[in-house]
Amino acid sequence: MFNTLKALFRATTEKPPEPNEGRPVAAGLPMGISQEDLEGLRLDGRVNIKLIGLRAHPDALFRWDDDAYHHIAAVGHVDLGQGAHLVRFYLDNDTWLQANIENGQVLEYKLFDFYRVAHLSDTEFDDAINGKDKQPDSIGAQTIALTSTTEEARSCTYQRVWGNGDSLWSPPVVFEEQVMTTESVSARHVTHHAMLYERPIEGAERMEYLLLSAESDGEGSFMVVHNVGVDVASVDIDAV
Repeated sequence: MFNTLKALFRATTEKPPEPNEGRPVAAGLPMGISQEDLEGLRLDGRVNIKLIGLRAHPDALFRWDDDAYHHIAAVGHVDLGQGAHLVRFYLDNDTWLQANIENGQVLEYKLFDFYRVAHLSDTEFDDAINGKDKQPDSIGAQTIALTSTTEEARSCTYQRVWGNGDSLWSPPVVFEEQVMTTESVSARHVTHHAMLYERPIEGAERMEYLLLSAESDGEGSFMVVHNVGVDVASVDIDAV
């Protein structure tokens, strides 16, 4: 729930057939929230997201040139307490759509790309979240510079959103995510140590976000993920 946290803390171009009704449509969703509350988004469904206006802004690192319907292969739920939730819909093209929910109402959507993923040892993971000597661009730093993955290498600087704006470093926010997949018998547990950053996209009335997260799945897998994203309007979402 980004605003609250800021204050405190294979694809086809054709419309797919109706999904299988054999699986509970509420899988992965918080109690009291239905797929109707989320533009029809649901586990094992499909979604087409229209971000045509973003293509005109080469300054953005986030890219979305795909008009296809994508399979929702997993749904993650984060209970932030006091009626606040994050629901994440993981798509088959390595992106994920997040709904920010408060008191049963969807406040906003953000679409993220797994821009860069680095696997860590347990020692490296511990240093990333607890290290005494905080390095530039570490999780919680005041600013983060991210180099593009395209052939035209360039660096973009993002400003920290959460924490004390005057502090050179703020501790990452820790939250627990329960993830259901289309093959899950029970939810998978992921712990995130995360910090949100943002920057204006040059020439656009739009912000670009960097969610930097050190993640542990409780099964010995550790990684740091740079997620780059943008805001998405509900009218841009066509879910089936």
